[in-house]
Amino acid sequence: MSSLSEQIYTELASPEEVAEMLGGVEPTDDIDWPEALPLRRVMPEGDRYPLDVLPGVLKGAATRMHESIQAPQAMIGQSILGGAVLAVQGHANVSIDGRRFPLSLFLGTIAESGERKTACDNTALAPHRKREKDLKDELGPAHADFEAEHAAWKKAREEALSASKNKTREAKAQALKAIGPEPLAPIDPMMIAQEPTYEGLVKSLADGWPSMGIFSDEGGQFLGGHGMNKENLVKTATGLSDLWQGNPIRRTRSGDGNLLLYGRRVSLHLMFQPILLDLLFGNAILGGQGFNARILAAYPASTIGTRLYRAIDLNQDPVMLRYFAHMMRVLEAPLPWEDPQDLRRGLKQREIVLSSDAMSLWVLFHDHMERLSAPGAALEPIKAHAAKAAEQAARLAGILALTENLETGVINKPALEAGIELIQFYVNEALRLHQGRADDPDIVLAEKVLAWGRARGGRFGATELYQSGPNAIRDKQTALRILNLLADHGLARTLPNRCIINGKSYKHAWEVRP
Repeated sequence: MSSLSEQIYTELASPEEVAEMLGGVEPTDDIDWPEALPLRRVMPEGDRYPLDVLPGVLKGAATRMHESIQAPQAMIGQSILGGAVLAVQGHANVSIDGRRFPLSLFLGTIAESGERKTACDNTALAPHRKREKDLKDELGPAHADFEAEHAAWKKAREEALSASKNKTREAKAQALKAIGPEPLAPIDPMMIAQEPTYEGLVKSLADGWPSMGIFSDEGGQFLGGHGMNKENLVKTATGLSDLWQGNPIRRTRSGDGNLLLYGRRVSLHLMFQPILLDLLFGNAILGGQGFNARILAAYPASTIGTRLYRAIDLNQDPVMLRYFAHMMRVLEAPLPWEDPQDLRRGLKQREIVLSSDAMSLWVLFHDHMERLSAPGAALEPIKAHAAKAAEQAARLAGILALTENLETGVINKPALEAGIELIQFYVNEALRLHQGRADDPDIVLAEKVLAWGRARGGRFGATELYQSGPNAIRDKQTALRILNLLADHGLARTLPNRCIINGKSYKHAWEVRP
């Protein structure tokens, strides 16, 4: 029967009559499904975040936040650590045998909506936002003075050129030289950005504060934003990786000319929902470029359903007031400017070193991680993360040491032990996330087909799948391969031949598990 005849019968007859006329049958709901098998391996339970290794003021704040906000400990630890990084990264680098490690970190926290991500970051970053506002207020008069000075300079330049209109080139140059260079605007003290493009970040670092943090409790806005779209992904990832490494910013553009910036530091803490996990850690470009291996990620178990109300005002709590006051002292400490008269030249960080016993421990840890990364060893699946573990441990130790005492020049053994314990947590998390991800593209596609089929009511013709299903399925062979994969997991099954679905007969039809 032609498709036109089918349409006429569908419009004039009931589903039962259509089934009879088309020689097909309507599927029933009385057939039991087999046991379902997960498409992905079940993610093992994560380790407890080691809050206890944080130095006193950070540990106290994290513990109190956990008691009040009742968010997962790892989420609170990430926010507190992110605040510490932003406060100290501009002051120093860790130096080990001539190798220089910045104190910047890239942090990633995976958590469902409702886990109180915003409360964690807002509390941990309250001193930073206060310092940012104070700087803005302090520089207000300077901006007003600049506007007046720049207007006067511009007018004087115009008059000098007009007065020397008929004079020699040398005379014009002398007249302009007497006016002096163009006044520079005061730098913009913005320390925290949410979803910048790479160009916007570079401009801010060129004209503004040289130590910045990208913090977002809705990290999907950054991951799905302009800076991380298909056209800009590689540029943004490589640019951020260079900043993580502490390299100078080098850009050459036909319109903007050359730009070379030294002494800039950028940290990052993105909080995003599990549905975006593969968007970041399953991205082959980000993985191959090494961006993912720089991220210290945490995916804690949810606390939703256990958070009964507690009458704690963190704004008045003595422990949190100590944290706020301590972090303000760190943030208000003068930065090591390359040239205090020209802040656009950036920072000149001093170098801090490991004590002798800390150095011995670091070498042991470095070699241990290297052995675990060998072919067939425990960390081979995440060898890119493991290869950076020793450096990350040194960075963490430096951050903890400077947060406790900004003037220190030596990282002692207890600080390094804390850094190693933290990085071991992150390495275990990286391995756990790897084990729970689907690297097989067919698995990812099967999940899309399952969602597509459920959205259509659960039943569909095989031809519908490769004609109007997910974009990656464009032929019968691919459609059947993915459907059979779902069937092997008890998530899809065939329906009787000449099955009637929504009044239309299909020679081959399928049903996905509700």
